[in-house]
Amino acid sequence: MARRRGNNEGCIYHRKDGRWCAQVSISGRRLTKYSKSQKECRDWIKETLTKIGNGLTFQGTQITLAKFIESWLDGKELSRRPQTVSQYRALTKQHILPLMGGIRLQDIQPAHLKQLYLAKKDEGRGARTVQMIHTVMHAVLKQAVKEGILGRNPADAVERPKVEQTERHILTEEQAQQLIIATTGTRYGTLIYMALMTGMREGELLGLKWSDVDWTKGHLHIQRQLQVKKVDGSVLVPPKTRAGVRKIKLGQGTLDRLAMHREHQELQKEASRALWVENDLIFPNTIGKPMSSRNMYADYKRLLKENSLPDINFHALRHTSLSFLLDMGMPVNTVQKRAGHSKASVTTDTYGHSLAHSDDEAAERIEELLTPVAVKLQSK
Repeated sequence: MARRRGNNEGCIYHRKDGRWCAQVSISGRRLTKYSKSQKECRDWIKETLTKIGNGLTFQGTQITLAKFIESWLDGKELSRRPQTVSQYRALTKQHILPLMGGIRLQDIQPAHLKQLYLAKKDEGRGARTVQMIHTVMHAVLKQAVKEGILGRNPADAVERPKVEQTERHILTEEQAQQLIIATTGTRYGTLIYMALMTGMREGELLGLKWSDVDWTKGHLHIQRQLQVKKVDGSVLVPPKTRAGVRKIKLGQGTLDRLAMHREHQELQKEASRALWVENDLIFPNTIGKPMSSRNMYADYKRLLKENSLPDINFHALRHTSLSFLLDMGMPVNTVQKRAGHSKASVTTDTYGHSLAHSDDEAAERIEELLTPVAVKLQSK
């Protein structure tokens, strides 16, 4: 028979149906756990009492995943970019809450997460989406552990979904040259040229200011990017990582191209007159404000079609540029810094195809170096 419980104490008893029952009193309310084994009940009581000692309340034991995620997202507003939080909200609303929102945090098991991932896979969701769901769930449950609601993170027991590496579509050297020639003199010609020459991200290019150009040393200082917000429109924000803040060396031809672009911009200012809003941007819209990436993208796609070039997205110009550097034998660390990657492993994972090409060339060169050359000696 179970003994009478005091506050914050636990007891275990064997039920007539064969199951074991564990109970803990917290603030005058009862928490109950049923199990097939007495040991599991003892472990649950020990874990629950520890959490109570760390500040867990009865209300905390009743909180659902939906309610906790709402609080978690509100907290992320202070530490994450608005666009990132917006993506988290959309992901949880569409994929997580419909299947798991009503489950109490206390009741979430690894099996729930596995079922969620399988359900999304059966819906035809891509591996990347399932991986992002896992990332969010792991972060949410990790926060629940920090707050003493959970004793351990159920997501730790679930293998992170794998994402198959897809082949990246890039331009050939001839196609890249054709694109530069075809767009020279057009509104977006210098922007496209810079994307191919520097390997910068679209947001980084659109966030560039003339003050970022060191004309004497030939450096371009990347220290911000343009980010699109649904509510407030476009804003300039720092790069996501410390590695994103970097300097890129520019060749003389690129500096000359930028100088010519600046002259054209001065003419644009004169034409716009009072409408011009000075933001010091290298690639603004026609009145000096941040450029609309949507309008730029539409014109970019049109230029590709008109010149019978592959239908690739703008980001593929970055991949094209960085792939060319690796194909030319540039050290991975050099390409990593130019790309703004936090680790060299990111560069190698992303551009493994180019490294394979470099390995082929290395094999040929080492053979040329070490293969003995047969020399026929003439007899006297």
